[in-house]
Amino acid sequence: MNALVRVGDHEVPYNKEATRWLGVWLDDMLTLHDHTKKTLVKARRAQNRVRSLMTKKGLSLEECKRIQVAAVQAVALYGSELWWHGQENRAQEVQKLLNEQGRRATGCIRTTPQGALMNDVGLRPAKALLNNLVHQYKLRQTMMPDAQGGGKM
Repeated sequence: MNALVRVGDHEVPYNKEATRWLGVWLDDMLTLHDHTKKTLVKARRAQNRVRSLMTKKGLSLEECKRIQVAAVQAVALYGSELWWHGQENRAQEVQKLLNEQGRRATGCIRTTPQGALMNDVGLRPAKALLNNLVHQYKLRQTMMPDAQGGGKM
């Protein structure tokens, strides 16, 4: 049986498997596990394309970082404001991606200490990054006008 999700005056069909709505994959329990899995897969594909570009063009460390943040992190963290609630396992998955970004940008080997690597590259740890995204989202919500036309602050 397909359920309906009510959004304002609209009802959106919803099935037991993940349903994509506004780029977010909603599962039947609204855990967004499917969404995080799919976005990490897309981010890894983007990272491989960026790696190819970096090796062909010989980009500087700063250029590599900017491209990684814009092309890979943006994909991996899309919708994280909805699913991030301090879950350690999800932070670890994002951190693995960030560690790989650091290694690819610098050319360092897998055994390089991650703290030093992330510091040298200038990438933020996953938890700090995710917490900041949620914080920014909450700030944007408080700045939205209410129905009477004034701000909520």
